[in-house]
Amino acid sequence: MSIFYRILTIIIAVCMPVVSICAACNIVFRLPDLYVYEFNNQEIAREIDLGMHDDELGQFFSDFMKGKENAFDLFTEYRDREQNVFSTDEQINMENVRKLLNLTLYIAGIALFLSILCYFLFLWKKMKYELRMAFKAGIVVFAVLQVLLHITFNISPVRAFFYHVIFINPFGADDVLPLMLTERFARLSMFANSAVALIAMVILTSITWRLTKPRRMFWQ
Repeated sequence: MSIFYRILTIIIAVCMPVVSICAACNIVFRLPDLYVYEFNNQEIAREIDLGMHDDELGQFFSDFMKGKENAFDLFTEYRDREQNVFSTDEQINMENVRKLLNLTLYIAGIALFLSILCYFLFLWKKMKYELRMAFKAGIVVFAVLQVLLHITFNISPVRAFFYHVIFINPFGADDVLPLMLTERFARLSMFANSAVALIAMVILTSITWRLTKPRRMFWQ
């Protein structure tokens, strides 16, 4: 195999897991299911007395992450006047979360484009076996990345570092967002992301196996 196609192999081996993981991030954090499940489980709306159901609160988070809500503003009645549930620092933090999530979407798009280009070049040269081997390397990379993600999450200094990258402003004593996005929520989101990413890899595996299926020879 030439150096050029070795480079294409590396691109596929890296980009396929990146597509799966980044796509999973966007599915998990943009859809309301994770928020609704966790908020209902913790009865957040009742505990904080927001005057709404947990399902509505989860949908609000989802709408914000999708971009349907431009600002992270949630108003509720308190002592006969309307006030915002979230402080300025909380709003800035969530805007940063959405910006990081948007970044993963761009990365997924670039990785998918590069993968499609590499697939085309391999198939054009009828190098189906080499393409299949490149994807198998991607499966190994995916498995390694998943193990590393879960290991690093359980290392306190590393977890604290990523926490401060995501939430750029420290929360105040009266902020309610830390009551909603707890460490339990983070662990749940990690497992949800891994599950969705695994499903994405299974789908990509099925597509790749169909594209690289060798021709059958029949003899009479």
